[in-house]
Amino acid sequence: MKTPFLHALQPFPRILFTVLLIICCLFVFFLGGILLAMPLFGISLTETLSLVADYSNPRAISLLKYLQIIQEVGIFIVPPLLAAFLFAFKPLQYLKLTNSGKWESWVLAAIIMITSIPAISQLIELNETMQLPEWLAGMEQWMQHAEEQAKELTEAFLEVNTLGGFLLNILMIAILPAIGEELLFRGLLQRLFHEWLGNIHIAIILTGVLFGAMHLQFYGILPRVVLGILFGYLFYWSGSLWIPIFAHFLNNAVAVTVSFLEKNGMTSTSLDEFGNTDNLLLILSSFVVTAFALYLFHRSSQIKNNQISSQP
Repeated sequence: MKTPFLHALQPFPRILFTVLLIICCLFVFFLGGILLAMPLFGISLTETLSLVADYSNPRAISLLKYLQIIQEVGIFIVPPLLAAFLFAFKPLQYLKLTNSGKWESWVLAAIIMITSIPAISQLIELNETMQLPEWLAGMEQWMQHAEEQAKELTEAFLEVNTLGGFLLNILMIAILPAIGEELLFRGLLQRLFHEWLGNIHIAIILTGVLFGAMHLQFYGILPRVVLGILFGYLFYWSGSLWIPIFAHFLNNAVAVTVSFLEKNGMTSTSLDEFGNTDNLLLILSSFVVTAFALYLFHRSSQIKNNQISSQP
């Protein structure tokens, strides 16, 4: 079997190479996406650049959704796959894609994501109260502006009233990010950080922080970091990347579905209200039941690992 080109590269140089690979793929896919958009949408380069800033224009939203999909493939899916082929003899096994995980892990992952909704909502509320010191007022203003822009774009993406639009959002907001972000953050970076630092818990936390910061939504960074850490442990304990991909998909798909139902009059609960409660008992129950489900998930994974290690 032919030795992978970068098989001998040490963990830290692999991390640096991964960063360089992401930057190169971002440039290639963004440039290619813009050039391809011109004949696809029948617009010039100047029109393309002006359209992306107009969230009130349906044509602009279609263009932005197209570019979003290009970005998700180019930044999150292609780089980790390329890196795995360059680093390992068995790329899919390297990324833990060959292990589907136990059925109990899938069920418990779903339970964890459902029961944690009120707890995550509390973290969102806590994060939104964040205030920087007065001497960082300029940075805080920039963060608030970036947050408003991101919120405005998200609302424009979710403003759909057809089944086709809903399914496109499921693909763009739930399926592709779940696959791509887990490939990059858990499948590749968490592994590289573990190999470099020698401590899986530090690797999981560091990857979770990077996952939260990557979204550039500072008033929602805390729940994203917590989710990133949660996905990291689901991956580590199960040994399968499909489990955090599934959990990530559920988290995003629920948001897309609730928004679609609310905007089409099928429910009175808005996305901001979903899972949000002042009932202290419900909030505490969310934390306790989620923690217990995580314990069961960990215990189930340990039993499986012990059974495998005891086999002759």
